[in-house]
Amino acid sequence: MLLTNVLIARYTFNANSVAIVPVALLNIERTFYIYTRIIRFQVPNQRKASDKSVAIALEIAGSQSALALVDRGGVIRHRCYAKTLWGRPAIASLEPYLRAIEYLFAHAKAEGWRVRGLGVSIPGTLDQLSRRPLTIPILPSLNDFPLCDLLEARYDLPVCLHVDVDAALLGEYHYGAGKGYHRLLYLTLNAVVGAALFIDGQLERSPHASVGHISHVPVSANGPRCSCGKRGCINSFVSLDAIQKMVQRALRRGEETSLAQRLNNREYFSPQLLAEEAVRGDAVALQVYAEVGRWLSEATARYIALFEPHALILGGSVLNASEYLFASMQSTLTMHASTSVDTPIKVVLAHLGNDAGLIGTTVPLLQNSGKLKTSMPASSLSPVSSEQ
Repeated sequence: MLLTNVLIARYTFNANSVAIVPVALLNIERTFYIYTRIIRFQVPNQRKASDKSVAIALEIAGSQSALALVDRGGVIRHRCYAKTLWGRPAIASLEPYLRAIEYLFAHAKAEGWRVRGLGVSIPGTLDQLSRRPLTIPILPSLNDFPLCDLLEARYDLPVCLHVDVDAALLGEYHYGAGKGYHRLLYLTLNAVVGAALFIDGQLERSPHASVGHISHVPVSANGPRCSCGKRGCINSFVSLDAIQKMVQRALRRGEETSLAQRLNNREYFSPQLLAEEAVRGDAVALQVYAEVGRWLSEATARYIALFEPHALILGGSVLNASEYLFASMQSTLTMHASTSVDTPIKVVLAHLGNDAGLIGTTVPLLQNSGKLKTSMPASSLSPVSSEQ
C-alpha cells in the first residue's frame, strides 16, 4: 500500500495523489512484532460480539506502542506491538505503526472481519477542532501533524483521536468498572497523574482547567517543588518519578531492601518490580506504597469535592501492577472520598487494566450511539495526558 504524498515541511498532503515511497523509508528495519496466536481478551460480563465488525486501536506509548483489533463487545481479538522511534521526522516515526496497522488489516481480512475505523490514543494534548496532536513529548515531530487526515486518506476509513486518559475512561465506562454511573471520574497514575470525567454519558472538557491540570492540584504547602514551579502538587508525591525518588532516598539512607540488589543487577525500575517486592514483604517497597496511599487519599478528597462523582476509578501502571496493594489502600481511599460528600463514593480499580485505553479508542467507531459528544465546543483543548 502506498503512502499518500506528504509535504513534510508544511504537514499538508494531497489526498488525490500518491507517490512512490522513498527506498530509504522502505528499508527501515521492521519495528513491530506479532503474537503468533490470537489473543482473546474477554471483558467481564460481556458476550462475544455477534457480528464481524472490528476497529483497529493504536495506543502510542514510550518504548513500544500497542495495537489491536477490537470488536463491538469490547473484546480484543488480536494484538501486536510496534516500536516507538524517537527523534525521527514525522513520517519515519509513523512507519512502524503503519506497518502494524496494515498487518492488522490483513489479519482481519483473513478472519472475515470488517474494519470499521481506526482509533488512536496519544500521550499528550490535542486540538479537537483540527483533530491534530498539539504536544506529544515523546514524539515532538508529530506536534500539529494532520494525523487523522493522513490516516483517513490512506485507509478510507473514519479515524478518532483521543488523549490516553480519555480513551481509558471510555473503555471503563462502556465495558469496565464505570458501567451504570452517571458521574464518573477516572484517575490514572503513570508518568504523571491524569484524569478524565464523564457526566451523563458525555466526556467533559472542563473550561476551568481543573481536569486538564489535575496533576498540579496542591496537597501540601511544604511539599517538594513541582515542574510547574509550585510546591506540593500531587504529581510530586505519587507520580512514577516521585515513587522512584522515594526508593532512591531509601537506598541513600542505607535501608535494607531487596530492591537494591535487583537494581544493582541492572533491572529497570518499574511499578511491577516495586509491586513484586512489596508482595514479598520488602520494607522499603511497603513504605513507598503506604506513602503513595497517604497522599493519594489526600488528593482523593479534593478531587471528590471538585468533581462530585458517583464513582472514582483508579488506573495506570502504578496501581495496575498489583491488585493486592490497591486493596490495602482501598479502605483509606473510600473513607476520605465519602467524607467529602453526603453520599458514599465507590472507589475501584480499573477492570480493564492496561487494555482500557486500547478498548476505549474504538468506542466511538463501534457504538451505535455514533460519535462521542462533548460538553464543550469542539475547539476546546483536551486534558493533559497521563503519560507526559
